[in-house]
Amino acid sequence: MTRPAFDQDHWKERLRESGLRVTGARLDVLKTLHDSPLPMTAQDVLESVAELGPTDRVTVYRTLSSLVELGIAHRVDPGDRTWRFGLLAKDHHQHAHFVCDDCGSIRCLEEALITVSMKGRTTPDRFKVKQQDVYLHGTCETCLELPAKPTSKKKKPQKR
Repeated sequence: MTRPAFDQDHWKERLRESGLRVTGARLDVLKTLHDSPLPMTAQDVLESVAELGPTDRVTVYRTLSSLVELGIAHRVDPGDRTWRFGLLAKDHHQHAHFVCDDCGSIRCLEEALITVSMKGRTTPDRFKVKQQDVYLHGTCETCLELPAKPTSKKKKPQKR
C-alpha cells in the first residue's frame, strides 16, 4: 500500500486549527514525519529537515514538542530512552507498537486490539488515563529473514 502524497494544504489547516502559525520549519518537520514509514528520532528528523534547506536544531526540537502537545504527532519510547516521533491522523486512536529488538525498528500496530480490564473491580478508582503505551518486543520480518548470527561460545579451559 502506497502512502498518499504530502498534502501541504491539509497540514496548514491542521496547524491553524491547533493554534499554531504556519511556518516553513513546521511544514518541513511535518513533511519529514509524513514521508517516513516508521517513527523517527529527533536527530533523524533534524537531519532530514536539514536536507530540505537551512534549519535550526532548537526550532526542530520545539516544533516536535509543540506537535506532540497539540496531538498532531505522537512520541513513543520503545525502551531505549530515545524518543521516536510520528504523525497522528485527526481520528487517531491509541494503539500498540511493535519493537524489533534486533534492528530497533518500530511499527504501529493500528489494527491490534488490546483490552485492559480491572479484574475483580466493581468500581473504578478515581483517575483519568491520558495516554496508554503498549509495546510488543520481538524480531521483525526483515530480521527473521537474515542468516542467523553465530553465537560465541566460551571455550572450556583444557585440562593439562
